[in-house]
Amino acid sequence: MILFRYSQLFPLCFAVFVSMLGFGLVMPLLPIYARDFGATGTQLGFLTASFAVARLVTTFPGGWLADRSGRKKPIILGLLGYSVVMALYGFSQDANQLILLRGFQGMASGVVWPVISTMVVDMVKPADRGKAMGLYEMMHFLGMVIGPGLGGVLAGVFTIAAPFFVCGILAFLSSILVAFTVRETAKTKICVDSSSNENLHFETNSEIPIRNNFVKVIKELTPYGGIFLGLCVARFILAFSNSLMQPVLSVYANEEIGISEAGIGILFVVQGIVTLFATIPMGIFADKVGRKRMIILGTIIHALAALLVVFSGSLWPLLFVMAMRGFGRAVSNPSITAMFSGLMPVSKRGRGMGIFNIFQNVGLVVGATAGGFLYEFSFSGAPFIACAGAGLIGVLVVSLLISEPKLGLR
Repeated sequence: MILFRYSQLFPLCFAVFVSMLGFGLVMPLLPIYARDFGATGTQLGFLTASFAVARLVTTFPGGWLADRSGRKKPIILGLLGYSVVMALYGFSQDANQLILLRGFQGMASGVVWPVISTMVVDMVKPADRGKAMGLYEMMHFLGMVIGPGLGGVLAGVFTIAAPFFVCGILAFLSSILVAFTVRETAKTKICVDSSSNENLHFETNSEIPIRNNFVKVIKELTPYGGIFLGLCVARFILAFSNSLMQPVLSVYANEEIGISEAGIGILFVVQGIVTLFATIPMGIFADKVGRKRMIILGTIIHALAALLVVFSGSLWPLLFVMAMRGFGRAVSNPSITAMFSGLMPVSKRGRGMGIFNIFQNVGLVVGATAGGFLYEFSFSGAPFIACAGAGLIGVLVVSLLISEPKLGLR
């Protein structure tokens, strides 16, 4: 079993679980919480977009810092910031304050989550990366499984603000857990030679086109430049597709179908349960049959689930759709992360994952803004139909632009 071979995986993944337990407490409720303050559809889009913009700003510097100073420090500092922001949600007075706090939360997330996934990859051999990312995703979604139900109970017994305070406490405990139980995986003393590939310069030079600088950086990070760029483009499209429906799903279920806050919590619990139990088997299967096939399959399932949201009409059909959505994520997410992380050696992986997450965050910004706009100015089902269409475009991109690398780098 992978936990016996890599003993440091458990405390790190348990820290992920504790953090995502808090995250799951509040995320299904946040759009409804904003709606209580009178948030429009466009503001719901901004609520998600502000998170992604802030992640976009901090992800690459976070990856660079992780390569230079080690993985632990950015994770601990990000989790501490996250704990403060989540507690402040409970004191919000209007939708604009929620949007601002969501941006600060995105800054913390941009530092923490790419570095945690990089640290997981650092700990294992290339042949075990699919299984390791499967375990990471399982603990991630285990928190998401328990969180929504617990958040619904807390909101019902106390107020809808109560889960935010609990989330802040859990994020703080997670930072303590990482500080005292997880060992550093990256070398913090990096010798820089003027002729070495490690000598990466990110300063702006007005005499050199930005495109050439970007290509140079990719060549210095990986020998698989084409696959690197193809996966980044695919990540953008898939993030765009998912975020079209992300800011409005809870509100759609509540306002259009008539599902209560407790019922919405159940929807996300079901999605999380399916993802939880499917993720490790799908990671193992991806190591055997190839990760490209799994990315395509998971994207198709997710796109179909988005389309079926419009035809659900009541709680039980929507439960089935959410189960499909959870399974699609379990099929594709570990594979795309494991495939991309194997393109770079460990000393450069933080920077590479930073670039990868920039593409993801741009997709989240554009998709969330478009989804909120469509929900307000088109019709309520438009974001879900657009999500399905964008997902199918993603399938074409993966099919045509990406091939399996022959050898993962250590």
